[in-house]
Amino acid sequence: MAGAYVRPPFAGAGTTSRVVSALPLALFLTLIVLASYAGRDQLKGAIEASGAFVAAQFGQGRPERVNKPSPITGAEVAAKPQVEAKPASTQQAAAAKPAEVKPAEVKPADAKTVEVKPVEAKQAEAKPAEVKAVEAKPADAKPKVIVEVDDKGRKLQILDLPIPDDCHAQFHADYAGDGVVWGLGHKQASAADCCAACKQHQNDHPQRPCNVWVWCGDPSGVCWTMDIHNHTTGDCWLKHQEKWDNNPDLTKSNLEINHEGRFSAEFRATHKTSPEFVPWWAGVVPVKKGRRMLA
Repeated sequence: MAGAYVRPPFAGAGTTSRVVSALPLALFLTLIVLASYAGRDQLKGAIEASGAFVAAQFGQGRPERVNKPSPITGAEVAAKPQVEAKPASTQQAAAAKPAEVKPAEVKPADAKTVEVKPVEAKQAEAKPAEVKAVEAKPADAKPKVIVEVDDKGRKLQILDLPIPDDCHAQFHADYAGDGVVWGLGHKQASAADCCAACKQHQNDHPQRPCNVWVWCGDPSGVCWTMDIHNHTTGDCWLKHQEKWDNNPDLTKSNLEINHEGRFSAEFRATHKTSPEFVPWWAGVVPVKKGRRMLA
């Protein structure tokens, strides 16, 4: 209808529409501020909630722009700890490797200890040489003196010397035989010296050689016998047994023996001055082959 009056729109309608349009944005900003205090996880939830709200009000365009950073940010947040954790495990593994190498480094120290052992062995080998030197000293030392006796106005030391094996010596024994050198006044310092005198006599007198020796070494100064003579320490008797078979093994020999070992009780009852044991040393010197004994 021409000329009809048209009522102008209400001025406040446009303002109300703009306020309503701005309300979601204000709500979104408010949520962001609150999320900054609540933390990263709350921020992510607030962004997703505000995006859903805006999408519900204004369509699907704006929520996409709002939500795009959220998945990227969440992925980066989730990826960073994994990326950062790998160097940590690598560092731990790298740090653990030197710890495993340390026992191998100890082995050279053990090898040094083994190398020292030959030095100790050399020292141990040197000890017998030192012992030998100590053992050699008694050979240089003076022999033990048993007793000192008078020998025709001079002092004679009776010595404890080793007796050679070829003298076939026996202690507490008195062998029979014809005296080729009278023992009274024929002094020798030891049994070994008496045996040596017998050997020398055998070389000097092949017709009637000494093959038996008897020596008095009693420290009391006398050696008892059944005869009437006074036999004193140091007396050396050189004898000759013509019928002896020249065998030094007394278990098989026919050597004639006066006394040996311990005197029997019956013998001591008859000879009351006799000692318990035969006080003499005795031995034999077999005549060398090719040398005959003559009466």
